[in-house]
Amino acid sequence: MRVLARLSALVCLLVAWTAVGLVRPSWSCGCGAMVTSDSADLLVGQETSIVRYDDRTRTEHIVMRLSVRSKARDAAWLFPTPSTAEVKLGERSWFEQLDRLTEPKVVKRRHWWGRPGGGLVGGDGSSAGAPPGGVAVLGEQRLGPFQVATLAADDSRALAGWLERNGYRLSDRLADGLRPYVRMGWKYVAVKLAPGAGGRLNGDLDPLHVSFRSDEIVYPMRLSRLASNDQAVHLYVLGAHRVAHHGPRGHAFGVTFAGWVEPRQVAAPGLRDFLGGRLFLTEVINQRLAPDVIDDDFRYRYTEDLTHREVRYEDEYLTVLGVPAGYAIVLGALGGVAVVVAGVIAVRRRGAAG
Repeated sequence: MRVLARLSALVCLLVAWTAVGLVRPSWSCGCGAMVTSDSADLLVGQETSIVRYDDRTRTEHIVMRLSVRSKARDAAWLFPTPSTAEVKLGERSWFEQLDRLTEPKVVKRRHWWGRPGGGLVGGDGSSAGAPPGGVAVLGEQRLGPFQVATLAADDSRALAGWLERNGYRLSDRLADGLRPYVRMGWKYVAVKLAPGAGGRLNGDLDPLHVSFRSDEIVYPMRLSRLASNDQAVHLYVLGAHRVAHHGPRGHAFGVTFAGWVEPRQVAAPGLRDFLGGRLFLTEVINQRLAPDVIDDDFRYRYTEDLTHREVRYEDEYLTVLGVPAGYAIVLGALGGVAVVVAGVIAVRRRGAAG
């Protein structure tokens, strides 16, 4: 009962914080829950995060960028963390630089004998707890288009007051999703997104940099089980070693890059400071993560430092007058031999006749 009371108070505060009528939940964010203040749906098309773990301080940093599609004018977003979090704006350029750093190696292949499997020509390359009896707001700040509050929930004695004064209803599904976090005593970052007068939430949002203490590398994902669509999650995980993914239910992510990176390899001074030194970068991607397999957060453990880089092949098919160059060369050589042989025969015949 105590756990249920605490999470009920928390959800009530989140909903009330949107400050507009009834809310309609839209479960489409892999790392948290989003609610809009009108009837508009909100879809997170892509979630990309840079995760850096400092073993010395046991601090985890998550720099998160969301790409959303919606006609909503505002929304509130809830992000659970194991401990009280600090939040600031992130930098867009960090993602671009890590993307370039981890892009596949391009290998050009020349084909002299045409396309494999047929075809002679053409082709393209492949490729601090709350005081007893309520919800505590631990801190609030304005960051660009975001209004950010750090929260802790204890019990539900404030629940009735919030419901009566503000007319909000509690989503049972969100309460279910938050129950494990409340049981573990996690804190929450509540973010209100407001694009400005007349604006709508659509496109790439400014990144947010969330930092918190943690005994392990963890990426909160339980709430995305409430999603109505598959999740697309792209993570750059930086740590002392390569990491291996654990959960949900062993659902493996594809490792597209694994290797050592150093501050000198990136241009942005902020990203250089963020790296701080030589780190191992593991890039993991899952473009179609079904909500029903998500029964835990993503957790990462160190593993053997094996490097990996994907290879993208660019194929060039060489032709002569539409014929694969290899065949053309062979035919030309055979033709040349035939001419030589014919010449030799002719000379011998003339010699015999003379």
